[in-house]
Amino acid sequence: MDRKWFEHEMNSIEVPKEEVFKAISSGIQKGRKQKVRKKTVKVSAAFTTAAASMVLISGFLFPPVNNALAKLPVLGGIYEKVGTKVGKELYSSDKVTEINQAATSNGVDVTITSTYYDGNIIGVTFKAKGDDLSIEHMDEGNRPVGGYSYHLFDAKDQNQWGSGSSGLKKDGDEFIGSIEFYRDGKEPPENFTLPLTFTHMADVSGIWTFDVQVKRIPSETIQTDARTESQDGEIELLVTSITKGKATTTLEYTYSVESRKDTLNLIVFDDLGNRLSKSSAETLDIKEIDGDYQKTVRELFTSKLSDDAQSLKVQADMKRVDEDGITSLKDSPPFEVKSPRFGYQITIQDIQNAKGKVTVDFTIDHIKEKQFRNDILANFAQFVQVIPTKNIKRNALEELDYNEMLNHMVRSATTKTVDKDTLRFQSTFALPQDTNLEDYSLIVPFETLSMNDRPVKMKPFTINLK
Repeated sequence: MDRKWFEHEMNSIEVPKEEVFKAISSGIQKGRKQKVRKKTVKVSAAFTTAAASMVLISGFLFPPVNNALAKLPVLGGIYEKVGTKVGKELYSSDKVTEINQAATSNGVDVTITSTYYDGNIIGVTFKAKGDDLSIEHMDEGNRPVGGYSYHLFDAKDQNQWGSGSSGLKKDGDEFIGSIEFYRDGKEPPENFTLPLTFTHMADVSGIWTFDVQVKRIPSETIQTDARTESQDGEIELLVTSITKGKATTTLEYTYSVESRKDTLNLIVFDDLGNRLSKSSAETLDIKEIDGDYQKTVRELFTSKLSDDAQSLKVQADMKRVDEDGITSLKDSPPFEVKSPRFGYQITIQDIQNAKGKVTVDFTIDHIKEKQFRNDILANFAQFVQVIPTKNIKRNALEELDYNEMLNHMVRSATTKTVDKDTLRFQSTFALPQDTNLEDYSLIVPFETLSMNDRPVKMKPFTINLK
């Protein structure tokens, strides 16, 4: 595949920025009103389509895998149609365990057909058969958009593992699907039983319960003391080990940061020019040392290392996160609201209160030229919100507790750009007519702004594998 041609074609696609921007804003607002599911992630049908496109691209780049799958029997067909990159790689290497564990409920037979366990990824494929099965209406009502729903253990949110699912696909007179679970834990066990229960399958509700036996595929761990630091020497990263799975690679590393929210992003290539595909990063431990936070992280990549690779080339970027600003509206404008860490600032120029229609006129200050795109700043302005001061809550870490505050926060009914050059905005809030502004506070989303700022670049470094 011609890389330059591909990049040109991708860059030529017109993206409706305003529509995307509005959709993101709407999604953030809706998400904040929901209870946070900390671990379980189920992929929607729309996202599955995008993921499938990426699988097609991957297949185009790595034809030997597809050729192997095309020659395999029925189970190989399942991996070819609904398998992930990891699943396909393991099946083509004969590293999955074929099983035939079945359960029946409400006239539907569900069968677990295979499992695999590489790194921290546990994969399960299954098929379902029944006269009433259908995916024609799976986007309607309260049906799961992927065509089926499931849980682990006792179904309580805090006990679920992160997961991704393929969505159901009709295959002759059956439906097939696959799920990958991302197991939490400091040291993966060699084997264990996965308690999996399906509660909906292709428009039929029921209970299909399985105790799936999984066994970890042997891997090789390389100990290392490779390290790097930021240009100013303030931040140091130490990589302690690399685990080579049959379809995955895991790096374990330690670094120190000023805030618990600061995170490190790794970009990893082998010396053959292959980039490792990122999957997930699990924080194993956080220690507070002299006011800083030392994090130990295990990061999983859904790429295997070639036996011919001699080293890894790593670029590490530090994403530093600010805290939201909050200030009472007792003061008369103009007054400033500054971010706690990085000097972002807004200046409240004027506030008008006309029978509950509260208009706040403000500028965004102390922003360097081209530090943020205009749409990022407009989005930031839209999420300046007000809240009754009595409803401001903090958690045990003295951070704003949005789970307790969301139902009391008021987002602007309209936010408009008054002057693009001076970054002047005007937000109007609909509050009760008898509102006393002295009882309210302003919340400024500096945390979100900081997430879009430039990361701290660390010095590239090399990890020897041999």
